[in-house]
Amino acid sequence: MMARIRLFKKLLSGGEERIIGESTRILRIGIEATDILKSGASMGTKLEKVRNLEKLSDNVVFGLSKEITSGGVAPNLIDNLLELINTEDNIIDSLYNLTRELSRYEIREKGINAQIQAELGSFIDLAGQALQILIKMETSDDLYRMGRYRAEIEKVEESGDEIKDSMFDFAYHRHNINFKTFYHIFQIAHMSDDVLDNCEDASDSFLTIMSSIIS
Repeated sequence: MMARIRLFKKLLSGGEERIIGESTRILRIGIEATDILKSGASMGTKLEKVRNLEKLSDNVVFGLSKEITSGGVAPNLIDNLLELINTEDNIIDSLYNLTRELSRYEIREKGINAQIQAELGSFIDLAGQALQILIKMETSDDLYRMGRYRAEIEKVEESGDEIKDSMFDFAYHRHNINFKTFYHIFQIAHMSDDVLDNCEDASDSFLTIMSSIIS
């Protein structure tokens, strides 16, 4: 069984292997974005840097999409590979959307701000973890190990759900919170959760590709 599982690399064409290898560039862009969000730079600087990374990711996806649709891969893998790279790009889009929301509104109440910043920091750490696991998954040569990585990403996403629920509870139960702050908390909770959801979706797309190659 293990020998059969390890055959998938031999079944990849040069174009398919290159595209899968290049797609990890998108994930590394995501890790760079999480590092920027955790940095001590001003919000304006963070927004500019993450916006540039979002554009870079779009360029990578554009180039890979052209290669996928130009006949460089097996026809039965075209849709799945396009889904993979677009889902990975959605991770970067979600990180950019989160950064943009954070730049639009500042919570001025110190107690509330400290709580939300702590929750947000945990979210960003989880996003970095999920992206690192995705890279391991996409560079593995063992389908069983890929499945284990997929399970790890699911656990990370579930931890993110707990943080999202905690942020919702905090917003609902603070009776002295103003509407703008309430709405802002909800937005960043949803946008942070989108990052992890897209990481999980990307792991599903990749595992589907690898499973179809060896089946």
